[in-house]
Amino acid sequence: MINVIFPTYILIAAGFLSGKVKKNMETETITFIVLYFFAPALILSSFKTVKLSLSDIKFIVFCGTAVIGSVWIAAAVIGKNLFGKRLPALELSSAIMNIGYLGLPVVYVLFGEAALGYAVTYMVFVTVIHFTVAIIALNPESLKKGIKETAKIPLIYAVIAAVFLRNVSFPGGAEKMLKLTGNSTMPLMLIAIGIKLSRINVKDLTPAIIGTLLRLCLGTAVAFIVVKLLPASSLLKKTVLVQSSLPSAMLNFVLCDRFGQNPEISASVILISTLISPLWLIFVIKVLLPAI
Repeated sequence: MINVIFPTYILIAAGFLSGKVKKNMETETITFIVLYFFAPALILSSFKTVKLSLSDIKFIVFCGTAVIGSVWIAAAVIGKNLFGKRLPALELSSAIMNIGYLGLPVVYVLFGEAALGYAVTYMVFVTVIHFTVAIIALNPESLKKGIKETAKIPLIYAVIAAVFLRNVSFPGGAEKMLKLTGNSTMPLMLIAIGIKLSRINVKDLTPAIIGTLLRLCLGTAVAFIVVKLLPASSLLKKTVLVQSSLPSAMLNFVLCDRFGQNPEISASVILISTLISPLWLIFVIKVLLPAI
C-alpha cells in the first residue's frame, strides 16, 4: 500500500519544497489552467469509461450529505462547548475534504480510470456545497454571490457535456489529445497542493487536532456506515469511502480568509490533516476497503 499512496505525496512534497525555495511562487496560474482546461478534459475523457446511473448519483449525493453534515454538526457542538462559541472555520475545515486536487489523483492511483467518473461526480457535488452552504455559513449575506461563483465553475458544464457526449466518438487524434490533457491534471493538482502547504504556519494545535480528528476519523466512519448500508457497485463504494477519508480542502482556507473567519484555524487543520493523511489512507485501504 505504501507503493500506492506515497507516490502521490512525492509530488506534494516537490511542490512544498518548490514553494519554500521560491518564495514568490504562486498557484493561481496552475489553478486557472487546471480548472478551465485540464480538469474539463479529464472529465470528458473519464466519463466515457464509466456507467453512471441516476441511482449512482443519488448514492453519491446522500453519502456526501451525510459525511459533510455529520462532521459539520459535530464541529459546531464541540466548538460551542470547548471554545464557548461557534467557529465556522473549524466547522468548514473539518467537514469538507480535499476531494478534487488530492481526491482525483488518489482515486486514479488506487482504482484506475474506471473510477474517475464517480470521483468527479462526488467532487462536483462537494464543490457546489463549497460555494453555497459554506459561503452562507461564513457570510450569510453572500448566498447570491456564492450561486454566481458556482455558475462560473467550468467543471459543472464539463460534467453535463460529458453525459451527453458519452456515446459520441471523437476523431482519433482529438481523443488522444483529450486524454493526454486530462492526465496532466493530477500531477499539477498535487504540486499546487504542496506549494499552498508551504505557505501555512500552525499557530494553535488544539483546533488543528480537533479538526483533523473530525475530518479523518468521523468523516471516514460516517462514510463507512453509509456504504455498508446502501446498495451500490463495489467500485463506487470504494471510491466514495476513499474520497470521504481525505484531509481538509485548500479552498476552506481561501473562503475563511476571504470572509475574515479565523483563517489561521483553517490553515492549521489543512496542514495537520494533510500530513497525517498518508498513514490514515493506508488504514482505510488495508482495513476498511476489504470490509465493504
